[in-house]
Amino acid sequence: MNIDSFLNAIKCSWVKKYLDNTNTSKWKLFYQKILKKYGDSLLFECNISNTILHEIANENIFLSDVLSASSDVTHNLGTQTSSKTILWNNKDITSNDKTLFYKDWFERSIKYVDQLFDFRIKDFYSFDNICYLYGIPSNNFLKYYKLIKSIPIHIKSEINTNNTPCTQTTFVENILGRKKNNK
Repeated sequence: MNIDSFLNAIKCSWVKKYLDNTNTSKWKLFYQKILKKYGDSLLFECNISNTILHEIANENIFLSDVLSASSDVTHNLGTQTSSKTILWNNKDITSNDKTLFYKDWFERSIKYVDQLFDFRIKDFYSFDNICYLYGIPSNNFLKYYKLIKSIPIHIKSEINTNNTPCTQTTFVENILGRKKNNK
C-alpha cells in the first residue's frame, strides 16, 4: 500500500463532505467563507499550484492539506483535457506570476478557455462579443485583454486545433438566454 495515496484519499474524503449540498455543518460554513473568494468548489477542479493553495488556506494547515491532496489526486487522474482547460486559478494562466480569478466573470458561467474561443473563425471572440454573450460590463476590456494575453501559446494552439467545440451548446444557450432576458 502506498501511504501517501492512502493519506490523500482520507483527506479527499473531506472534499466529498464539503461538496455535499445537504451538509450544513459549521465547519463547512467556516471553510465556505474562505473558499468563496476563489471560486469555492472550483478550487477542487483547477490546475492550481501548491503555493497558491497555501496562500488561499492562509496558514490553516488542515485546509491546505485537503486542497493539496485534492489537487494531487485531480492531477494524477488527468481530469483536465485541453478542451476543458479551466481559466481560473490555473497555474499555467498567469499575469505577473499570479493566477487569475474574476469572480464576476465566473458567476456569469465563464469557466473554460474554450468559452472565449470562436471555433468558426479559429480565434478568440472579440471583447464586444464576450460582452454580448455573457453580459460582461463594457468597462472590463482591460480584464479581457489581460486574460487573453495570459493564456499561453500551447493552450491557444490546442484549442485552435480542436475540431469539436465542447461549448457550442453554451454559446447557443447564452444567446437564447440573452434574448429571453431582453423580452
